[in-house]
Amino acid sequence: MGVKFFGQFLLEKNIIKPEELIEAVEYQESRNLKFGEYALSKGYLTEKDSERIQNEQKHTDMQFGEIAVKLGILNSTQVKEILTIQKNDHIFIGEALFEKAFLTSDVLERELSLFKEDQGKYIAGEIIIPAGAENPEIVRNMVDLTQKMLQRIAYINVKVDHGFISNEEPQRNFLLVSVCLSGSLKYEYVISLSLETSRLIASKIIGEEIKEELREVIADGVKEFCNITCGNIVAKIAKRGKTVDITPPEEVVYSVDGYHLIKGRRAIYYPLASPEGDIALILVEG
Repeated sequence: MGVKFFGQFLLEKNIIKPEELIEAVEYQESRNLKFGEYALSKGYLTEKDSERIQNEQKHTDMQFGEIAVKLGILNSTQVKEILTIQKNDHIFIGEALFEKAFLTSDVLERELSLFKEDQGKYIAGEIIIPAGAENPEIVRNMVDLTQKMLQRIAYINVKVDHGFISNEEPQRNFLLVSVCLSGSLKYEYVISLSLETSRLIASKIIGEEIKEELREVIADGVKEFCNITCGNIVAKIAKRGKTVDITPPEEVVYSVDGYHLIKGRRAIYYPLASPEGDIALILVEG
């Protein structure tokens, strides 16, 4: 896959070791607090307020601060203050690697330049719709909301690779979950996940860390994530004047000769790069 994160880029070139990247990521996370954590530390809201806002985020395409203002928990001045602090405090993974002495300043500067050159064709935040795809704006909405929900619910940061159309079955993965959208539009929304990304999503949905390979528990958590995401997609589509219903999420079962998911239809594949493991979003047309 083309699109990648800087840490992955350094690992592939053997510039850093896996354990160094893990330590740097943990250090970065300790420095880059979430909006709600800043608001709590300032005494602007309570744990109950934060939980209420996070639950609201699952059902609307709005930022934490926007919801807090809407609910009357924070005012716009407080939101601006926290966003400024958050921006000033933020460090990137390269800075974390440097501060942990895993990279020198010269190596960091050189590799950042090479990384930017390597990733030049990818524009941050831009979702490329492949030529010939039906309903390009709807497809963009589905990809965008999936990316946002992975970040907001599971705290998984992903980069969207260029989408492509194929009628081939997906490669085998730990878990594939499907939701059928029908009505004004017909799509099968499918997310393909590794064990680690499945476990992370399910842990956030359930509210406690899943350490073992409890497949049924993990699958149930991922299904709920897909239900929440597709609910947001339906709400977004409704604003375009289209009525869409969704089925309960189901696991796509792998048999001896494959998944039998596409079944001769066209599918738009979107690889999603993540430090926690690659994810694939598959939008089957019709």
